[in-house]
Amino acid sequence: MNRCVDIFRTQELAAERFDHPPGHTHTDPVEEFSAAYSVNLVQRGDFSIQIGRRTWDVEPGVLFLTVPGMVYRCRHRDAFPVDRCLGVVYAPGNETWGTARLDRIARRGPTARVTNRIAYLFRSIPCLSSNVDARMAVENSAAELLDEVCREDATHCKLYKEHQLSWYAERVDAARVLLEMQYATAFSISDLARAVGMSTFHFARIFRELAGMPPHRYLLQVRMIEAARRLQQGASVTVACFAVGFHELGHFSRYFRHWFGVSPSKYRPDRPSMLVAKGRSSRPLENISFWSLSSSFSSSSSRTNRH
Repeated sequence: MNRCVDIFRTQELAAERFDHPPGHTHTDPVEEFSAAYSVNLVQRGDFSIQIGRRTWDVEPGVLFLTVPGMVYRCRHRDAFPVDRCLGVVYAPGNETWGTARLDRIARRGPTARVTNRIAYLFRSIPCLSSNVDARMAVENSAAELLDEVCREDATHCKLYKEHQLSWYAERVDAARVLLEMQYATAFSISDLARAVGMSTFHFARIFRELAGMPPHRYLLQVRMIEAARRLQQGASVTVACFAVGFHELGHFSRYFRHWFGVSPSKYRPDRPSMLVAKGRSSRPLENISFWSLSSSFSSSSSRTNRH
């Protein structure tokens, strides 16, 4: 018997927890069909996936991927399976997410290795879904998750143990919130490290691994999007420049042009801007959100049929 519980759901995106109720006998369906794109983190237990004559073993540390039209069979060794998955489901036909990239990955095989950054992003989703700003926060994490899964150059380091990841994640979250709340401040790496109780070297390495970019680039991203929002609200280029922490108009204009593809003086507040910085997918500015502030330092459409 299968059990699927919604954590978050809109027409475009869903986050689900999938497991098997204790004490209920489970019989594997002969065939299952996926109607959506999904990225699923196996949190416990194991099973195998069969597509045609090929079989893949799935266990903690492995992602299970689906795409629309995928026909497969899941096999469990036990009549009372204990596997549990946390999944993010992207509705088909909506290219805002760039799901075509997942098609290319999943066609090679329905599994992928988990990285520490992927584990970090999955960790955030249940926490964010209960916040006031749930939709923006979960959508942002889902977009970052898809980017990470589809990276061709991802490095697979040794995965942190759950308690270790939790400790690092709390401190990276706190540093991100600090940068988002005080984006005009001239932080140093040592300032941030000291604020969250880590050594400078260790903090810089962990932040880059889990957040996907070094702290200085994260702060620059915060400043650029805040500047664009201020320009949309009618602020002058000079006011936006100094308000977000820059001290030279020329410096600000160069970064803005690199980030958005136009100079701030030619920025059109009546049209959605596109984030075009190198290595980032293009998405409308109003769809870009930052980490939900209320999630700092915490302790802690749809697809059919899944094993």
